[in-house]
Amino acid sequence: MASSSQVPRLKDVAAKANVSLSAASRILRGERQRFGEETCDRVLEAARELGWRRNLLVSGMQTGRTRTIGVMIPPFDSFWVDVLAGIHMVLAQADYLPITVWVGDCQEMPHFEKDEDEGFKQISRLLDRRVDGLILWPSFAVAYYDHFRELIERKVPVAVIDHEYSEDQIADSIETDEAASARAVAEHLISLGHKQIACLSSREAAWQAWAVRRRECFEQAVEDLGGAPVKSWRLNAWGTDGLEIAREILTQSPRPTAVFAVTDHEALYLYEAAAELGIEIPRELSVVGFADLDFAANMRPALTTMRQRPREIGRRAAQLILDRLDGEMYDSPPTTIKVGADLIVRKSTGRGAE
Repeated sequence: MASSSQVPRLKDVAAKANVSLSAASRILRGERQRFGEETCDRVLEAARELGWRRNLLVSGMQTGRTRTIGVMIPPFDSFWVDVLAGIHMVLAQADYLPITVWVGDCQEMPHFEKDEDEGFKQISRLLDRRVDGLILWPSFAVAYYDHFRELIERKVPVAVIDHEYSEDQIADSIETDEAASARAVAEHLISLGHKQIACLSSREAAWQAWAVRRRECFEQAVEDLGGAPVKSWRLNAWGTDGLEIAREILTQSPRPTAVFAVTDHEALYLYEAAAELGIEIPRELSVVGFADLDFAANMRPALTTMRQRPREIGRRAAQLILDRLDGEMYDSPPTTIKVGADLIVRKSTGRGAE
């Protein structure tokens, strides 16, 4: 038996339970089918009494697995917080530990390209710790494609969220079904009689391929439904001119009667510009956002928006990594999973002008 000053070892548990070292190791790893219930109970009780804890560093050296997953996603807003929650729930249930890192202080949208050296440093920190897999938000996905292709050769499983590679797909991708979501918005606005419809996009940087798809899908959906061509605007390279662009949209002649914002963040700019210009929402202007962030229902008026399913997105990303690690999809080509979204109609949309 281990003394009170000594860290209990596996052989101490085996001796106390009167089983072989191999049997104790298998039982404590969860491989209990080949052992009797009484034997398993005896080993587990011995481990509890001695205060034995599995040494994951040693286990990692023995198995080649650290049971850690690098998660490069900032808790930037409620969408990404819920994505992280979904990832955490699946990994915790499988006894994997997420190691979460990001760039920036989350007070503003983290721009990877503002500090590429810091971004590469964060990725390297995870790789140096031999994480078993990676889950990346869009800007890290671009960096991975451009600078970490050796991971493909090492077969480190990677899942990217809200990013679709325009060239050869080198990682699993989990994204919102942009085409179906954009059509739902278009159908809603056209059913209300809107004919002058605009779109306010994000800055559409290289890692914001989701914004490009969302805008293009919306433009196409309106056209397919017989609507007039959508006029679209986007923010500048750093996303700092949202209010100015919103003012520009709302001072057009003729002025749009409805605007689709590719995220709820852009919808905020439209509300602010409308208030400045004395334009009443929804009587004179309908606004639709995307994401259903935690502030959307509390906007005045409450924002009509597409509610994404971030926890499902996070769960699917984590499960894809585990499936790769467990061998179920080890040699399968990268796959893309599209997750649906739901139109939440509130008070920011109304009938278009006759």
